[in-house]
Amino acid sequence: MDMIWQATLDGYVKLLYDNDPQGPLLESIRDFEKRFCQVAEENRGNPDVAGVLSRAGLQDEYNRLYMASINRNNDYSAVSAEDQPQVFDYQKEQRLPTVHEFLNSYRLVYEEIRPNAREATSRAYEKLFEVEKRTDDLIEAQMIIEREKLILNTVIADYKELAEDFLKAADPNYEITSSVVKLSAGTYASASSLDEITYMGEIARGKADDLAVQNLVKIELMVQFMSLIYAWEHTKRKVREGGPRIGEYAQAMVVTREKTRSCYRFMSRDMGIDFDKMESTPFYRIMLLNPKGLDELWRIKKVMHPDNIKASRYVLFEEILPDRSLEDILLSPQKEPYYEPVDTIHDDPGLDDEYLAIAAELNKDIPYFRRNRTDAELREQRKAAKNGFSSEKLLQNMKQLNQKLSQGAGGAAAGAAGAAGGFTGGLRNMSPDMKKTLGKSAAKGAAATAAKEVGRGLLRGLFRK
Repeated sequence: MDMIWQATLDGYVKLLYDNDPQGPLLESIRDFEKRFCQVAEENRGNPDVAGVLSRAGLQDEYNRLYMASINRNNDYSAVSAEDQPQVFDYQKEQRLPTVHEFLNSYRLVYEEIRPNAREATSRAYEKLFEVEKRTDDLIEAQMIIEREKLILNTVIADYKELAEDFLKAADPNYEITSSVVKLSAGTYASASSLDEITYMGEIARGKADDLAVQNLVKIELMVQFMSLIYAWEHTKRKVREGGPRIGEYAQAMVVTREKTRSCYRFMSRDMGIDFDKMESTPFYRIMLLNPKGLDELWRIKKVMHPDNIKASRYVLFEEILPDRSLEDILLSPQKEPYYEPVDTIHDDPGLDDEYLAIAAELNKDIPYFRRNRTDAELREQRKAAKNGFSSEKLLQNMKQLNQKLSQGAGGAAAGAAGAAGGFTGGLRNMSPDMKKTLGKSAAKGAAATAAKEVGRGLLRGLFRK
């Protein structure tokens, strides 16, 4: 096999395996790969790859396999040509196809995705097929399709509905989930062509990397600050209670005070995040209350008592930052009480199940949770909830979601172009790497590198909005 055919094989066939096909679909892909290799050997040295694939009947078959693969239709198996809509062969007949013949290319794609298609996708294809009822002139039909973006809508309908589902299910005030989903949704809301979908998907992935670092830095800063406030209150309470370890707790108060001053000085002066901004920004207010997710999108969160925000302001500006003696602080009544989390007071093993049951009830009518949650998943979530849904795992999931949404749109756009006859050109721009994850070490490494190489100035810049 020469280099041109080998590159084509590597670029195209690999995409069919990206979504882990199983069963009949996997067997169909393997059979297609064998016949692809056979055709490639028979046409060694022939640069007209697209023409050869079209004449060999592999073009339409690839389109069907590709759509079955991205829709995870593992029950798919190749069927005989007579069972499929007849696609007009431009090379055999020297005439323009009818509108019906032209639309048959898209009927092939739709027949394969129909079993798992969302309602929005089915409606988009129905509108496309209705064009032949509006005109029997091919040129006019193409103008209607272009003007009303009917082919574009078949590509983005599924992803747009998925993004909308996530936006309805995500807490708009909790930036970890809402920021990346809004970024993905914008790709579909503003794109006007298949090429633009692919282009904007690439931009979205780049911005998602920036957001990942921002979100990680925000979380780490706020967790550190909240933990220091909690440590101050805890050690202060222990000193007041007395006991043999009172000296250790008094020393811990001194250390915690200095660490809190340093932390707040960095946040307010270098990051522009002072306490006024924390109070006025919903995301920071949430983080001040030590949130723990009760569902995979953290729409419902378990938090500390909301009055702790007022208490945090009091201890920060009345006790930690001023040069008051510890004796004066310990002997003065605290105007704003600081409440510890319920979990630390009541060690009830059934408490987490109660929280999860409440969250499930609140989420039951939201489309995302209704479509994607199963009893088995809920049981696993109940096990994981002992420590709350991990914020690091949430960051990974949001990065994967954005990658899948933006790359999926590019892939689907290319698939649609292939269905229209551009087998080579349509898939050329597709990015196959749909399985990247944002690991904990990678994310922390990115933040650490930014801090080391360009200092606090760049970190300030990351918060430009």
